[in-house]
Amino acid sequence: MDQPLVFSVVIPTFNRAALIGATLDSVLRQTYPHFEVIVVDNCSTDKTEEVIATYVASGRVRFIKHDQNYERACSRNTGLASARGDFLTLLDSDDFMYPTNLQDAADFVAANPKTKCFHNLYEFVDAGHRVVYRPKFPDLKNQLKAIAQGNFMSCIGDFIHREIYTQFKFNTDPELVGSEDWEFWLRVLSRYEVHRLEKVNSGVRQHAARSISCQNLESAERSLQRVIESVLADPHLAKAYAPYLNRIEASSMMYLATMANSGAQYSRAPAYLARALKKQLRILTSSRFLRISQIALCGLVRSRIAKADLGSTNPGAV
Repeated sequence: MDQPLVFSVVIPTFNRAALIGATLDSVLRQTYPHFEVIVVDNCSTDKTEEVIATYVASGRVRFIKHDQNYERACSRNTGLASARGDFLTLLDSDDFMYPTNLQDAADFVAANPKTKCFHNLYEFVDAGHRVVYRPKFPDLKNQLKAIAQGNFMSCIGDFIHREIYTQFKFNTDPELVGSEDWEFWLRVLSRYEVHRLEKVNSGVRQHAARSISCQNLESAERSLQRVIESVLADPHLAKAYAPYLNRIEASSMMYLATMANSGAQYSRAPAYLARALKKQLRILTSSRFLRISQIALCGLVRSRIAKADLGSTNPGAV
């Protein structure tokens, strides 16, 4: 009799005492029973370890604690090195697995026995699990083009075979913080075909303390530049992505423009959009470019109106 497929669920965490319990519960409620959970704590200073202790005591969670904060890439690598499953999936400690996530993944592997890398769909949700946004995923007919125009893989809902997770590690370069997952998938997808399980089985929780929400534009720009540099420095990657380097750079600039809008720095978004256009003029008519431009323009108009209103009510205004 064949042994059942075993999944390793790796959860890096840092100061998520208020959130990680819900994340772990979403994993432990899976309808598929054959999995292990590995939590890697990046030296939290809150009550994260105390919260996790109850799960460890039940025997359903393995816990590894770093002696200092090494950033998320190192935590993921620790989890990859400790995993025992046939396939591994990553889950951030503030996100969710939906109940049939692993069962659907097991069924997908059974139907596609040669697959080594696949992902399901994910959506953005609030604390009450209400859907905030569902991203549009690119066609996979040209997966290098797809990943070059943005990290649709993210680090949720992805499944990689032992052959991959024992071979590839996340780059721990501190200059890559915030973009290390995109750099990882650029490498993996240059060598392995990715497949898609067409079902929303994962939820990204939107909240103010998300790592991406805390990154500033300057550090984000540096990390995205390091992604490009790492591609150019690797002969295999440089050759594989040669037709898409402008696409990678244009996508990076549009991401920064989106960040500027999210941080209400609307005056900075147009400069990033202009740099994106220099790399790839065709994005001018894309829905993404138009949406980012509209948000920036509306934000600028609102901020100028607000300043004008403030000036008209200020007795000292000239």
